[in-house]
Amino acid sequence: MRTLGFATGLVAACAVTQSAWATDVRDFSGLGTQQIGRAGAWVARATTPLATFDNPAGLAGQRTGASADVAVVANSVCFTRAGDGSQLDSGGVGVPYPEVCNDKKLEPLPAIAGVLHVMDTLGIGLSVAPPSLYGGIKFPDTVTGKNRFGVQTELPSPGRYILLESGGVYLNTTLSAGFEAAPGLRVGAGFIWGLANLKLANANMALSPTPQTDGTWLDPWGSDVRAEIDVSDMFIPGVVVGALYSPIDMLDVGLTVTAQEAFDGHGQLTTRANYWSSTGGLFKNPTVTNSDDIEADLAHFRLPNPLDVRLGARFHMPRVGGDIQLGQERDPIADDVFDVELDLSYTRNSAYRAAELRFPARPVIEVQGTGGQVPQDADVDFNVKGDTLGARLGGDFVVLPNRVAVRAGAFYEPDVQRPEYLNVAFLASRRIGLAGGVQVRLAFVDVEASYMHVFFDDVDNGGNGRLRVVSGDVSAQPVPNRSPYGINGGKVTQSVNIVSLGARARF
Repeated sequence: MRTLGFATGLVAACAVTQSAWATDVRDFSGLGTQQIGRAGAWVARATTPLATFDNPAGLAGQRTGASADVAVVANSVCFTRAGDGSQLDSGGVGVPYPEVCNDKKLEPLPAIAGVLHVMDTLGIGLSVAPPSLYGGIKFPDTVTGKNRFGVQTELPSPGRYILLESGGVYLNTTLSAGFEAAPGLRVGAGFIWGLANLKLANANMALSPTPQTDGTWLDPWGSDVRAEIDVSDMFIPGVVVGALYSPIDMLDVGLTVTAQEAFDGHGQLTTRANYWSSTGGLFKNPTVTNSDDIEADLAHFRLPNPLDVRLGARFHMPRVGGDIQLGQERDPIADDVFDVELDLSYTRNSAYRAAELRFPARPVIEVQGTGGQVPQDADVDFNVKGDTLGARLGGDFVVLPNRVAVRAGAFYEPDVQRPEYLNVAFLASRRIGLAGGVQVRLAFVDVEASYMHVFFDDVDNGGNGRLRVVSGDVSAQPVPNRSPYGINGGKVTQSVNIVSLGARARF
């Protein structure tokens, strides 16, 4: 019997399943309006309630207060197919694909946090925030192109085997405490409770195609199956520890280490056979299979969270010099003329070797409309090059003491993308971010705004893709139940714009 599997949609999981502090292949440099405006150079500053998850040592000495921030992310991703499968099979005649881009929907990322000033040397913080990721992403099921007769019609999306849609909800609730152990030395630690629901979709081949007479491959048209998984993990524990050391009144050194368990979720698989029409467009009544009709939680999805370490040094020019006092409040807009911070980050991105999508041997999930079954192993390889070292540089200049400050920053992340494993869900090429922002104090409330643009190096594998989608052919070569050719040959481009607004009240 043919075995039909559904795997590559989980590539999209990288878009939504990582810790809120990681500097890995799917995040920008930090959540929070102040952090974004400084391009993430903040671990040695840590002067707002969001220090709860960025560096809990910064809670020591803070006044009781609360903050609310929302970042709006505009993520633009485009894919141009090349190499094998870069044309559709229309009666043995190849129909070329046009470029496909995501829908560029704006994605909000809200974060709230509060700090309680227990005593001058002790602060307790609580925050609820999503990861600092680029948000969900959605590609069209079809794109407008021309068939073999030159007539305009709706063709299956060229990137459908990699990703059609990813989304869901991921929140980390963090409870932390910061304590000043000695004048100029603060330490902190926190517990993270993460929870997530992920929804991912892609297309899979019902049957593996046969090669053309010249040895090339054409994508099938009309026989693919749309596959969706909906999985949840309600307890993703983690810890964050931090330290801040101020040897002199002009220098702060910060360190943060964050570790969080992998997303390990269960849920349902839904398939839609007879979904794409070989004459163009979509069928109105596809044949649907839902694994929950057989038994609940048959889909098991697991993806690691990488260890993250940040080390930063902040030079600031105080308005009034003097020795650092025990329990002293740090308030840069009132106390400093300017500051400049340089952060270095280490992320164990080598943890991204693969993501696991598994189904049990029993009960069998029959895929209606295909005569096939879902396989037990539907893993996907990511194969990033390895761990990464990144850098962030940012600072503030106080225009009006205790009233107005402006800020700017930049970050750099090196290339860890293997071109043969490129995908539209995350691009691990070299990234450079430029940011700026402003802070205005109105009585006891600070209002902030920031903007960041992230540049990505394009990735082009020249048509040499190695990501193989699952097919219904158990005798497929060279890998059973996989497409006979890579379905990710081509070029991916990406750019991101982020606007963030925030407010903080101090009591």
